[in-house]
Amino acid sequence: MKSLFKWLLIIGGAFFVLIIAAVIIIPQFVDINKYKPMIEQKVAEATGRSFTLGDEMDLSVFPWVGVKLTDLHLGNPDGYNQKDMVSVKNFEVRLKVMPLLSKKIEIKTFVLDGPAIYLEKLKNGKTNWEGLGKAQSKKADKTIKEPSSTKGLPIEDLMVGKFSITNGQLIYVDQGANVKKQISDLNLTLDNISLENPVGISFAAMIDGKPVSLEGTAGPIGKEPGKGIVAIDFVLKVLEQLEIKLKGNIIDALASQNFDLELAISSFSPRKLFAALNQSFPVQTKDPKALSALSLKTSLKGNPTSVSLSKGELKLDDSTIVFSAMAKEFLKPNLKFDLKLDEIDLDRYLPEPPAKEQTPTAAGTKSSKKIDYGPLRKLVLDGKVQIDKLKAHGAIVEKVDIHILAKKGIITIDPLGLNLYQGSVASKLVVNVQKNDPR
Repeated sequence: MKSLFKWLLIIGGAFFVLIIAAVIIIPQFVDINKYKPMIEQKVAEATGRSFTLGDEMDLSVFPWVGVKLTDLHLGNPDGYNQKDMVSVKNFEVRLKVMPLLSKKIEIKTFVLDGPAIYLEKLKNGKTNWEGLGKAQSKKADKTIKEPSSTKGLPIEDLMVGKFSITNGQLIYVDQGANVKKQISDLNLTLDNISLENPVGISFAAMIDGKPVSLEGTAGPIGKEPGKGIVAIDFVLKVLEQLEIKLKGNIIDALASQNFDLELAISSFSPRKLFAALNQSFPVQTKDPKALSALSLKTSLKGNPTSVSLSKGELKLDDSTIVFSAMAKEFLKPNLKFDLKLDEIDLDRYLPEPPAKEQTPTAAGTKSSKKIDYGPLRKLVLDGKVQIDKLKAHGAIVEKVDIHILAKKGIITIDPLGLNLYQGSVASKLVVNVQKNDPR
């Protein structure tokens, strides 16, 4: 019996060695290019579009299952400006074989170089992505079954060494609206991809010729994506003018969808931002230097039913607003806020007064349009505003204190207080819009 067991081990070991040797040696003698016409035909049948591959094709099996393809072209239907809807210069992926037996995915390389996607909408409304694989999808619909509910991922581990998309391009053209949008020089790199560690993200692109970049980390996502806490830490830069930092946690993204984030927008010039966009500044101000510096930082917490902002600070030129706010029951909505402004000169932000013109007026005419007070009847509001010093039309107002309440169509401002010309004003205002004629 021992002798038999020994020979079985020898034969089994030899057989395993032969399999491994075959897996390594066979790809060296198999010309994968012979299968190129068949691959092109199958993809063309599946998509309903022409499909071609370049001559440089490579296949490896062990220890890494690898595929390398070049010059992929998926064609457009007739009638569109570009010959290809999708093209790729180089594609390479290498996956390790042995860890698959333990439900572990270990990818050495995933590289997509020079992908270009062209999306076009004709004047008649037809798009080049319509009907993609339509004939096959009808057949497939008959056999699709609802997936059985499973817990977590069907894998134990995930590791990716190199993941990159380089020199990407996306073009969208709407012939009817005469619109063209383009994303070019798109580069994306993901580092340290796994289930148990944060993933490094580096993204850069030119959007209509304007630079945009994103750097940061996200994760870990865990073995049950959408559950638990996912930490994020991003820095977004736009047009070399605007920098936005977002850091915090996404909690139970698929269920409660809670978030707890810190938002910071570094000081930037709205005027320079519009100039970088080649757009005229939309606000006309008496002071040409007004709206030259803006920054914001705040903490955000919430879910799909409510949002709150705390520890907020907004700086506009020489003014600072400290604030907190809350919103819920968005259909009403139900709002609460507390604003404290140190000082502001409104005269800087007001437009130049228009030149007086003689315009004919129709005597005795009245507007017959009725005002809809419905939104005010739904509104629930509790807001406080405090301003240390305010200048408007040459008048200086100090110690402004306003508390406004709104509920069931009754709006109350109490107190309404301020100091003006060494005197003080204290008042109360109530507006009732429960009926069509407000009181």
